[in-house]
Amino acid sequence: MRGWPFVGRDAELASARACGSGEAIGVIIAAEAGVGKTRLAREILAGFEADGWHTGWVGATRALASIPFGAVAGLLPADRLPEEPGPSVLSLAADHVRARGARVALCFDDAHLLDRGSAAVLGHLAAHGLAFPVVTIRGDEPVPDVVTTLWKDGPARWIDLDPLPPAAVDQLIEHELPGGVEGVTRTQLHGIAAGNPLALRELLSGALADGTLRRTYGVWHFTGDYRPRGGIRQLLADRLHPLDPPTRLVLELLACGEPLPLAMLERLTDAASIEAAEGRGLAVSERAGERVLVRLAHPLYGELLRAGLSAGRARLLGSRLAGAALATPQRRRDDALRAGLWQVESGTVTRPDIVRVGARKAIDRADLALAERLARAARDAEPGIGADALLAEVLEYRGRSAEAAEVLSEVPPPGPERVRWALARSDTSYFGAGDVVAAEQALDLVAGGPGGDLAEGNRSWILMFDGRCSTAIETARRLLAWESANVQAVMWAAAAATASAGFLGRPAEMTYFYDRGHALAQAHVEEFPWSAVQLGIARCLGCLALGDLVTAWDVAEEGYRRTLSGPAPLMSAGWVGFRGLVECAQGRPVTAATSLGEAVTALKERDTVRLTGAFMAGLATANALSGDHAAARAWSDRAAQAANGANRLFAPWAVLGEAWARAAAGTLSDAVAAARESAALARDIDLPAVEARALYDVARLGYGAEPARMEELGERLGTPFVRALATAARGLAGMDGDALSAAATVFTGLGHPLLAAEAATTAARAYRRSGLTGKSALAMERAAALRGHCEGATTPLLDHGGTAVLTRREREVALLAAHHSSKHIAARLGLSVATVNNNLARVYAKLGISNRGQLAALVDGDGPLE
Repeated sequence: MRGWPFVGRDAELASARACGSGEAIGVIIAAEAGVGKTRLAREILAGFEADGWHTGWVGATRALASIPFGAVAGLLPADRLPEEPGPSVLSLAADHVRARGARVALCFDDAHLLDRGSAAVLGHLAAHGLAFPVVTIRGDEPVPDVVTTLWKDGPARWIDLDPLPPAAVDQLIEHELPGGVEGVTRTQLHGIAAGNPLALRELLSGALADGTLRRTYGVWHFTGDYRPRGGIRQLLADRLHPLDPPTRLVLELLACGEPLPLAMLERLTDAASIEAAEGRGLAVSERAGERVLVRLAHPLYGELLRAGLSAGRARLLGSRLAGAALATPQRRRDDALRAGLWQVESGTVTRPDIVRVGARKAIDRADLALAERLARAARDAEPGIGADALLAEVLEYRGRSAEAAEVLSEVPPPGPERVRWALARSDTSYFGAGDVVAAEQALDLVAGGPGGDLAEGNRSWILMFDGRCSTAIETARRLLAWESANVQAVMWAAAAATASAGFLGRPAEMTYFYDRGHALAQAHVEEFPWSAVQLGIARCLGCLALGDLVTAWDVAEEGYRRTLSGPAPLMSAGWVGFRGLVECAQGRPVTAATSLGEAVTALKERDTVRLTGAFMAGLATANALSGDHAAARAWSDRAAQAANGANRLFAPWAVLGEAWARAAAGTLSDAVAAARESAALARDIDLPAVEARALYDVARLGYGAEPARMEELGERLGTPFVRALATAARGLAGMDGDALSAAATVFTGLGHPLLAAEAATTAARAYRRSGLTGKSALAMERAAALRGHCEGATTPLLDHGGTAVLTRREREVALLAAHHSSKHIAARLGLSVATVNNNLARVYAKLGISNRGQLAALVDGDGPLE
């Protein structure tokens, strides 16, 4: 692996360096193994050496600890090593150091391993000011008295080195894994390494070597469980050996079930053994509400302990944990999940009802692999229609519709299981086979009876994905007016109506439905953790359809970050995918490709509502905008292969992806035909906001955009984005610079830098044709600034644009000169007044103006130079 950068320790480095010129006689760095104390010491010495100091290194080891003066042998004549400390040897060491010069810094690395003689040398040199010692010690090891004396009486500066902060860990991850890293994988890397750079380095090295960490679609991700190996394994093994059997039992139970309530752990072991584990720094306890929870001190201990368990031992531990869990009430959120899992791991399921509840909790956490494992175990232990429906539901969530259909019975069961059967059958029929008729027929079987509200909530969700947004809203309204409706059903309907309103161009309705659902989701977050995510994604999707990319991106980014840091990070796949679609619409193809690649990778075997095709279409557009026509073609083909008739909502967008793939290949007439097909699809299923965008893309690709239809949609919807599209389309058709400039302003405010850059570029050409030199130059400047936000995106409208006419310095002066004097500008930029005036004269000439008033009018009118 490449040499790692020095990150996250700037404050400690500055503090230690300052001690070299202050009153402190040395620095003591205390930390656990692998946190980076040796690296910090090397950086401290490198700084001193750069300042003209003489430096040296004394490395203590367990082997040298048995040899008198073994660690400091390099400071003594080879033929005069005494066996016991005394004045003579200290004098020899002092003479050796004096000979190096007036300023000497010596590192005593791992000073807790120093033999008595070497420790005496350290104390003597520091006490007499002969050397400035930089001492590193393990914080959990006893240290020589001389080190303690340096700190107490020296005084030496004591630095407790904490684990690296998350931002620094991210820098190391990105150094070793260039490009995108899947969010869940990044979270796992942070969790396993826990701020320890040595652990992170060994983790990455081992995972890359055995293929556990791979790159797919440009995104790094884990493909299996990590197991400690190499140097970190030996380091951990040293900490865990030797252990007496009772203490090892405590640690093994924690490895299989952490965190564990202290009361439960005491029933399974004994208080003395728990105290011993904590005393050795291998376990920690913390209060969580009314309970005290015990966990391992570092996640890697658990990985190593689990890897060392035999199958029989693991089953025995699972049985003990399951017995203890089942003997207590299942009151907390994850109690049933843990009790169910421990039963399965013990090999004996005595309470299949608890295992089924655990499977549903796993679904709530988006851990569908675990949900399938629990659902299968519950079905094996207690077969029945309910168990079949649960397993089929999980299989459908994992995208394995054929298996789900085989598990479900053809005939609907009687009684309360009928609702679950109907929900599972409808999802399998629609998302698995694209058969909306069969899906609705399954829901009709329970409509009007017990569970009918759940059926209607699910129906609204299917209607939205099928592109029948008006009907989805009508269904949602009926359900929201039903006072006794199931809370889950209402939240499903609110989410469906939120997105549907956005696609129909109704922002006020979108806000109404979102607020109704969000209030319920917050009140029932423990019971229905998915609902807040569904509502948030629906809002993001609605804002994307409305063209409000500022809000759409903020919602997606905040949801993604919050989900990754929460108890169910696997829910992040949808968030990052929709964030990628927003980034693509913004005209940020590089960033979009990373986000969308992460989503496609993360959704493998858990694409519940078949979003992969939409994200692949987004990747086609992103690669087309980047000019990679081969990748755009490949992603467009993959998107077409993923289509199964479901999710007609995204069909127009998928065809637009094909349009841009064709454009990237240079076949603009074919691209325009695809864009018109997209508009026709959107019109057929009544998605006016999408139709308007598709029609505008026809114009962007260089052909007429049916201005009359665009104006009609602008008047019908009245949203800022569609009105701006209509204005821009009119400007493109008539080469109207003012219309294009006005549209560019709206596009910028809504978070569309690419559309704004295209409009400003074309406005510059229009002004130039009309002989408006100043306006043309100003629009060109505006376009150049906007293109800076577009990550090198290329489109037909941009390809014909000019380049900026002002230099960086001229642009800087022009922005200030609109409102400030030359003297003020000169002081601010560190220039002479003459230089400022010379730059200003060139600005006037290039923009076709003659004074500051005209410059202020241009700058304040369009704000083009920012």
